[in-house]
Amino acid sequence: MVAESNHRPLTIALSPQPSAISHDNLQAGSPIETGMRYLITVLLALQAVSGRAQTTDICGTWTAELRDAKVFLQLRTAPPPEWNGDRWNGDWSMGQSFPVEAFGGLPANDPQFSVTAIKFDLPREAGSFALEGAFRDGRGAGLFTFVPRPAYTAEMKALGFNDDLPLWRRFQLAAHDVGPKYIRELKAEGFDKLPLDEIQRARTHGVSIEYIRDLKAQGFRSPTLENLVRTRDHGVTADYIKAMKAEGFTSASLDELVRLRDHGVTADFIKAMKAEGFAATNVDEYVRLRDHGVTQQYVQEMKRAGFTSATIDDLVRARDHGVKADYVKEVRDLGLSVTGLESFIRLRDHGVTGAYVRELAAQGFKNVPVEDIVRTKDHGVSADYVADMKGLGFKDLSLDQIVRLRDHGITPGFVNHARARGAKPETVDDLVRLKNGGLWR
Repeated sequence: MVAESNHRPLTIALSPQPSAISHDNLQAGSPIETGMRYLITVLLALQAVSGRAQTTDICGTWTAELRDAKVFLQLRTAPPPEWNGDRWNGDWSMGQSFPVEAFGGLPANDPQFSVTAIKFDLPREAGSFALEGAFRDGRGAGLFTFVPRPAYTAEMKALGFNDDLPLWRRFQLAAHDVGPKYIRELKAEGFDKLPLDEIQRARTHGVSIEYIRDLKAQGFRSPTLENLVRTRDHGVTADYIKAMKAEGFTSASLDELVRLRDHGVTADFIKAMKAEGFAATNVDEYVRLRDHGVTQQYVQEMKRAGFTSATIDDLVRARDHGVKADYVKEVRDLGLSVTGLESFIRLRDHGVTGAYVRELAAQGFKNVPVEDIVRTKDHGVSADYVADMKGLGFKDLSLDQIVRLRDHGITPGFVNHARARGAKPETVDDLVRLKNGGLWR
């Protein structure tokens, strides 16, 4: 069972530094409170000494929290040097949640459990974890030792697993709870003659027998174990499958369900889209809506803006181009005669903002048609440019004339330079002729 809703009941991590408890890890609300600082410091010191002294046993430290009849357990130890060669010198750690009854020696359900000294154990087929330490208000810490079960190796060989099982390997198999029981249950479900590594991977990733049976009950009777690992990793549970079937995906494959889950397509999202009149018919359409940010809120806002007949393609395109309801309102409030979603997309693509329209209006260009204002923006005509040309005496120019001047590179500096050289341009044609004639040189 998993401590968080990440669909992975077991987490294995390597730390590149020796075991250490940081200040942040000991803040209120973390598994180890301030009141246990001294205890943890002592335990880590013991682990360091133990790690140097022990050559055959596997031991380390543990921390735990009792909550909701579960034990959230963390184990940390130093792997043998040969385990990963010279590539990593850090510690091995595991975090997992267990039902409290999986342990021998812990109270059934006491979230305020406190004791200054306690011994308890976590039995597994490959061996047991003997733990000792202390608890305060349901949070505990201490030392553990792995005690291998001698019969385990022979039992595994009897099942056809002739893998070399040194102590460290048996420790890992115990941590993942891989043993004859799980292997026989897998065989009963049709998964036989699998490598031990593949079985261990499935167990590590939360592919329980219950999970396999739940998916079979939903019609998936012959997936590979690797496919089940992928499905489990991506959060496709029996409940998710049921919910998606209820929304019409009765024949979706596991790969399609994984894709839907990965892209955040939930039953609630589908219901919301249906409520707005968009009943997509396949996986791709819902994935596309979700990926492009077309949410129920966006659809409702665009409807209120007047786009009641927009299709899925229309809204995806509008959302991709940054056309939102507030932009539509801003453009309309400026008095631009814009109709149709495509016109708003065109304005947005060409960088026509409310500020740009207002600045041009302040220079006398009001209610400009969409095509004209797009052309003006594309040709780099700014309100400042218009104001500068007016300041030089060119006050009655049309937008077309201003665009022409801008296209020919006629700037206020050029006009001043021409006048300083004795030229007296009065029209747009005069300025263009001077510029083309090389006056600037």
